[in-house]
Amino acid sequence: MPVRFRAADATEWSDAETRNIGVGGAFIVTQTIAPVGATITIQMTLPTSDQTFSLPAVVRWATGDGMGLQFVGVDVDVLLELNDYFATLVGG
Repeated sequence: MPVRFRAADATEWSDAETRNIGVGGAFIVTQTIAPVGATITIQMTLPTSDQTFSLPAVVRWATGDGMGLQFVGVDVDVLLELNDYFATLVGG
């Protein structure tokens, strides 16, 4: 799923792809790696909605091809919508 992200101190967004995404976090494939512990914001649009979701996250680990993120402080309504969408991907 395509996403875009930026660090808390950045002004420009970077494009990325998600891998292993869930309500708790995601791995995003990118060459723009933020340091572990950095706060970033992810923006994504689900295929089932035209609404763009902004998800605050913390970088928990990084590799040469991306970053593992933990979502933090996400609004409950957003979590519920994400959970509903992800449940459809695994058959309920």
